[in-house]
Amino acid sequence: MRKYLKYAVVVVCTVFLYIPGVLFAGPIVSIERIVADSFPEITIKGIIHTPEGVQFNTVGRENFAVVEDTTSINEFTVRLLDTDTYIALCIDASKSLSKKNFLKLKKIALNIIKKSTDKYRFIVYKFNDEVVTLSTFSNDIATATEAIESIQQHGKRTKLYNCLFTATEEIAIQKGGKSIILLTDGKDEGSFMLPDDVVTNAREHAIPVYTIVPQRCSKAAAVRRLSKITKGKLFVAAAGVEDAVIDVLQTRMLPDTIPFEIMFKTKKHDEAIHHIEVQFKYRSIQDNDTGYAQYSLPENTYTIHTDLPVVVMAGIVVLLVMALVIVILVFINKWKYIVELVSMQRIPQPVQRYYSVLYEKDEAVKKDTDTLLLATLPDFSYTNAWLVEKSGPETGKKFPLIWEEVTIGRDKENTIVINDDAVSLKHAKIKKVGNTYYLFDLASDNGTFLNNKKLLRPKPLSDWDEIQIGRTAILFRGTKIKY
Repeated sequence: MRKYLKYAVVVVCTVFLYIPGVLFAGPIVSIERIVADSFPEITIKGIIHTPEGVQFNTVGRENFAVVEDTTSINEFTVRLLDTDTYIALCIDASKSLSKKNFLKLKKIALNIIKKSTDKYRFIVYKFNDEVVTLSTFSNDIATATEAIESIQQHGKRTKLYNCLFTATEEIAIQKGGKSIILLTDGKDEGSFMLPDDVVTNAREHAIPVYTIVPQRCSKAAAVRRLSKITKGKLFVAAAGVEDAVIDVLQTRMLPDTIPFEIMFKTKKHDEAIHHIEVQFKYRSIQDNDTGYAQYSLPENTYTIHTDLPVVVMAGIVVLLVMALVIVILVFINKWKYIVELVSMQRIPQPVQRYYSVLYEKDEAVKKDTDTLLLATLPDFSYTNAWLVEKSGPETGKKFPLIWEEVTIGRDKENTIVINDDAVSLKHAKIKKVGNTYYLFDLASDNGTFLNNKKLLRPKPLSDWDEIQIGRTAILFRGTKIKY
C-alpha cells in the first residue's frame, strides 16, 4: 500500500510541475524590427504578449537578456512603451428610461470622460430603435463630450445587445487595454443578438463590460450576470460612481501587449548580417525570439585607421611582407624534402611508422563515427532543437525538429523545403539518435557543408553550428540536457 501511495505522490508532483509549462506555452516575446541607423547604437523594437490570466506587474531590465551572434550583451537598456486604452461608451437613449434617469446616466458619462487621462481613447454609441456610432476612437475630451451632449431620447425599443456586439467587434481589433462601459436600465426589445452571443464574443476578445444602472433598477440582475461573466462589474448610479469606475479601469484594464525598446552599443565593426536574440523570463514564464540586422557603418567609421602616421602604416606593411616571406621559405623547404624522399624512394622507417599510426587512427575514427557512438555524449545531448534560416529564400524562419528524422531539399516531399536552385531534390537529412542530432548528406550535387567544411560522413550537431546547403545558410539551435 505504501508503495502505491509513493507512486501516486510522484505522479501528482510531476503533473503540477508540468502544468505551468503547458499553460504558458506559446509566443510571449516577439521582435518587430531591429534598427541600426544610429550605429554603433542598436535598437530592438518588440512586443511582450500577456498570456490569459497573467499580469506582468513589474517588468524591467532584469527580465531580459540579449545575445548578439553568440555573445551575451551585458550593457543594455530596456524601455517599456506606453499603450493606449480603448473604451466604448454605450449609452441608452430610448424612452424606456425615465427622463430623470436618462439625464443622470448622461451626466455620469460626461464626468467619466472629463476625469479620464490622455491614455484613454473613447468611442461613443447611443442605442434605442437602432445603434448609432457618434464618434470614432479619440483621446480628445471635447470630441467625446460633444458627442454625448448631442444625445436625445428617442423611441421605446431598446437594442441593447445589438449595441454591445457592435462595440465588441469594433474594439477587439485595437491593440491595448479594452473595455465597454454600458449605461442603461437593462431593458432590451428587438435585438437579434442574444445575451450569450455578446458574452461569448466579449470573453473571446477579453473585453470586460462595466455596467451602470439607475437606482431601483428592475433589470439589474440580467446585466449584473453579463458583467460578471465578462469579468466586469455592476455599478449603481449614485454619488461618486464616476470615481469608482475610473479606479476599476486603472487597476483592471491592463494591456494584452506591452511594446518595448532595447538599446545597446555593438562592438562589431563590419557591414555583415548579425544574429540577435532577445530572451525574456518572468517567474516561471520564459520565451525568446531572434532577428537579423545588417549594420550600416557611417562614412567616418574608419577615420581612426586612415589617419595613422605614414611611418606606422609602412612598418605594418613591412612586417606583413616579412611574415609572408618566412611562410613561403618554410613551405619551399618542406616541399623540397618531400620531393627528394619520393624521388629517391627512400622513406625512412620512422616516417613510415609515423604515417602508419596516423592511418590507423583515421580508420578507427571512421569506424566509430559510422556506428554513431557519440549519441550519448553530454556535449551533443539536447532536450529539443530547431533550425533557423540565417540567409536564403526565407531568412529568419524557424523549423522545429520534432520528428526523429527530418529531410531537407528542393522536393516538396521533404520535411523542410528550400526553394533554392543550388539545392538538390533530396539534399540532406537530420536524424535524432538518442538525444543527439546527426547531419547526413544525401549524395547531393553541390555537397553539404558544416561550419565551412564539406560533410564527408555523418557528424553530430552542436548549438550554433552553421549548415550550408546550396546558397542557403541554416543555424542549428538546441536546448542542452543538464546533467
